Amino acid sequence: MLEVWWIRHGQSTWNEEGRWQGHADVPLTELGRQQARSLQARLAGIGFDQVFSSDLERASQTASLALPDRRVQLDP
Repeated sequence: MLEVWWIRHGQSTWNEEGRWQGHADVPLTELGRQQARSLQARLAGIGFDQVFSSDLERASQTASLALPDRRVQLDP
């Protein structure tokens, strides 16, 4: 059976400022990077067949930090 997991990106600089980001490409804050790294332990036992991410920096950073041993396919 197909399972799809959706994971929201960590805190971005604009989240911190209370701004709407839409498709603006803004990076994660230090807290956002910590949030992404904390997902690593929670996701460790899951055998994902594929990992996809938006090409936006905040999303791809989150995926790479949360799943460092997986190839992340960027999808614009």
